[in-house]
Amino acid sequence: MSTQLDSGPQAAGPQGDHHGKVVLVVGGGRGMGRAVAEAFARRGARVVIADVDRLASAYNQYRSTDTGGFAAATEVAKELTEQGFEATAVAANASDENSVRALISTVDDLHGRLDTVVNAFGVTHVGSVEKMELAEFTKVVEGNLNGVFLVSKYALELLRADGGGSIVNFSSVSGRSGFVKMAHYCAAKFGVIGFTAALAQEEARNGVRVNAVCPGIIRTTMWDYLLEEFTRPGETKEECWERMRTMIPQRQFQQPEDVADLVLYLASARQVTGQAVSVDGGMSAP
Repeated sequence: MSTQLDSGPQAAGPQGDHHGKVVLVVGGGRGMGRAVAEAFARRGARVVIADVDRLASAYNQYRSTDTGGFAAATEVAKELTEQGFEATAVAANASDENSVRALISTVDDLHGRLDTVVNAFGVTHVGSVEKMELAEFTKVVEGNLNGVFLVSKYALELLRADGGGSIVNFSSVSGRSGFVKMAHYCAAKFGVIGFTAALAQEEARNGVRVNAVCPGIIRTTMWDYLLEEFTRPGETKEECWERMRTMIPQRQFQQPEDVADLVLYLASARQVTGQAVSVDGGMSAP
């Protein structure tokens, strides 16, 4: 943990004023989660970056139970601290109830408040329904959905304590459309959107807003794994990547920073709750 340096007045703008706010980014060690953590820190927020080095199963984009997520989060926090921002890394497994309880307690001990929670974690796996084992289906659903429930559940009291706050959950373009050999992942991400809408209704009068973001095709570890799985015979990985571009109406891949911009907005948009907003170049347009 570092001592925050005065970064001067923060411009509100469409992404809001986050100066002095406490933001918990679960899954902030890499990819889109990292971009979110960095964006909040650079706008003056006090950021807690939670991630885990080891998962319960190898049904994920790392093909291993060892992920190195907390090690990555520690490096992000170190880099931000060296730049004069306030960031703390905490080891936490979003799918483990005791771990989540401890995480929220740590945030309370560190800062005594919580303004925004971003559930930016997720695992993916490829397999046909016919050949899929129940354990495979279950672990992928748990890895994407259970943590959203647990982190939200245990963060609510601290969010309400200062009059309310914001939860932003990561769904996916796969939470709006089905994709071949990804039924378990799609089921989980559709579930995130349903959970988000329901919790938003529950917490509307408590001042806690709950929204979801649905990223499209972004070159992260997850998509590197998917490219290996979906590359056709005789096709290179990069050719597959370019083929994916044709799925996007704008013909442009999204970047982690594009998603971070939306998260910043949702965290401060006082009249927006219960929404699932896509950053996908038009892939999920009706």
